[in-house]
Amino acid sequence: MEVVENVSFLKWLYNHKVPLLVIQLIAIVLSIVFSSQYFMPKEYESEAIVYPSNMVDYSHESPSEQMIEFLNSVDIKNEVISKFNLRKHYDLNQEGKPDFYKLYHKFDHNVVIKPTEFGAVDITVSDISPDTAYQIVNCTLDILNDKIRRVQKEKSMEQVNVWKMELDMKKHKLDSMINLSKELSGKYGLLEYTGQSREVLRSYYQALNAGKGTKQFDELSQQIKNMQDYGIDLREVNWHIEDAVTDYSQIESKYEEAKKEANKEVTYFNLVSTPYISDSSTYPMRSLIVIGVCFAAFIFSVLFIKSAEKIKH
Repeated sequence: MEVVENVSFLKWLYNHKVPLLVIQLIAIVLSIVFSSQYFMPKEYESEAIVYPSNMVDYSHESPSEQMIEFLNSVDIKNEVISKFNLRKHYDLNQEGKPDFYKLYHKFDHNVVIKPTEFGAVDITVSDISPDTAYQIVNCTLDILNDKIRRVQKEKSMEQVNVWKMELDMKKHKLDSMINLSKELSGKYGLLEYTGQSREVLRSYYQALNAGKGTKQFDELSQQIKNMQDYGIDLREVNWHIEDAVTDYSQIESKYEEAKKEANKEVTYFNLVSTPYISDSSTYPMRSLIVIGVCFAAFIFSVLFIKSAEKIKH
């Protein structure tokens, strides 16, 4: 039964070969014309694949996801658009009023950012000029690097300022304690509490054997009284000074590390696939367009002729 239907359909095609061939010829001509350079300019691609590196974690996103967020940011898009005057290049500013929706839509269509299977980031640029496509890829990478550097420098400078403030506070506190220690030492003749008390008591007992009322005895008695009144205070102040010096050294180390982090100049990606200037267009695929149009025209013509025959009968 199927063989009979196929033979019948082939016979029907043969009987209507003239209109079908005419329609196919028209479809071929129209598809060639409308896929020509005038209606569908050739587009060329340039591509780069990069791995993120030296990036600071901001959230639970992976480094490649963070890089994609940067690349899709309006800041980077605007810098690229401005550098290459893409409003004019895309012919979207004819009346002096830029259409940002069309501009960004065209940009996102021509500049495709996507992750690869193994955690890298693919940047593919399409343009009617192979040189422009190549330059946009390189420019995007440069702007990306500068953008990440600025953002991370800002975050690092915040840490620098925090540690600087902490360092100044600790320095002020340490200076106050050192001044207090100097005041107790100078005003009351106090030095290191434990060792000095031993020496003073030894001298005191020697003077006591020599007899009370001597000048040395009176001086030693006053020094013992000063040690009783202020010696413990001096010892506690000196302990606090030792702790403060340790804390100050640790904070200073963190401050210097933060400054080093803020001032470092590094790149934030490793180039895996270098961009190139293409010598062959990727769009439009004119052969596929012609084949597709001819196939669609054939189906449409068959359905149209059969429908017309049914209406006629």
